[in-house]
Amino acid sequence: MRMTALAPSPTRFIRDKAHVFIAASAVALVPWAAVLWNTLPDTAHVRNWSSAWVGLDLFLAAGCGLTTGLLRRNDSRARLVASAVAGAAVIDLWFDLVTADPGAPFAQAMLCAVAETALIAACMHVALSPDGTLAPPRVQRITV
Repeated sequence: MRMTALAPSPTRFIRDKAHVFIAASAVALVPWAAVLWNTLPDTAHVRNWSSAWVGLDLFLAAGCGLTTGLLRRNDSRARLVASAVAGAAVIDLWFDLVTADPGAPFAQAMLCAVAETALIAACMHVALSPDGTLAPPRVQRITV
């Protein structure tokens, strides 16, 4: 009886390396966040501030539109796009809240956070839906 060792496939090798890299990143980002917390200034003047925010909102709009189009075709890729939109909306919500000035701007950010939370929940519902349940079945008319 002859026994041979099975070499891992290139795909599995890359997947395993990706898993290790992601885990190492999770560990490395915690002390990095502590360094940033202790070294970054509380305020900064930022170039292209409005362009950054408009660009993020247009990214969200495009993602919502693409998700809707894929859902209408019952395309399973809608789950991937919806998960990206949910992640971007979480980032948008976070930065809206932490960069808002006190008073009316913060109240406006809180109102936007309510709408963004609803978008996040809807996108996560789509992202976590099992295959075949993305779109309602189409109604067929039967004529007699």
